[in-house]
Amino acid sequence: MKKFITFIFVVGWVLCSYSQKVIQLEETELTFVPSAKMLYNDYDQGKFVVKEAYANQFQRDAIKFVKENFDVYGFMRANDHKDYDSFIVSVKSSKGYLKANYNRNGDLVSTFQKFNNIVLPLNVRGEFYTKSKGWTMIANQYIARSKGEVINDAKYIITLQQGNKKDKIKIYPKSNITGVASLDN
Repeated sequence: MKKFITFIFVVGWVLCSYSQKVIQLEETELTFVPSAKMLYNDYDQGKFVVKEAYANQFQRDAIKFVKENFDVYGFMRANDHKDYDSFIVSVKSSKGYLKANYNRNGDLVSTFQKFNNIVLPLNVRGEFYTKSKGWTMIANQYIARSKGEVINDAKYIITLQQGNKKDKIKIYPKSNITGVASLDN
């Protein structure tokens, strides 16, 4: 009986070893290209409803979102009977808005954006936490202006609380790589 159990054990081990055949797969490249979905558009009235492809797509890069999802030339064709030198497009979400100013050729001239209670970028969080130990952030705002597509003026206004005391600080992110942000009370 002992020989029979040993024989079964050896046969089971041999069969298991043959079943562990390694299969080589070809290399695969995974890409993710998010794009918002247009739910409604009425270019004559200037109304659009766009659904974000993922959470906070608009607030992460509002200028890019508008460039990818707003057909400025379609809007201009639908309103070619109107005489204008420039026009402003407002894009709103539950966290904030962006106003984009276009010229008569459809070029983006400037933008203004304002968002409330957003997740702060890592470099801003680091600057905030090192400079305000013991304080709790109760609210924040992000305000930015751009010429064309390049943001040239941005700031975070953070409301702090420590016990009964409240304070506000402003953080100006630096555009160069050497610094993180400058803090202003």
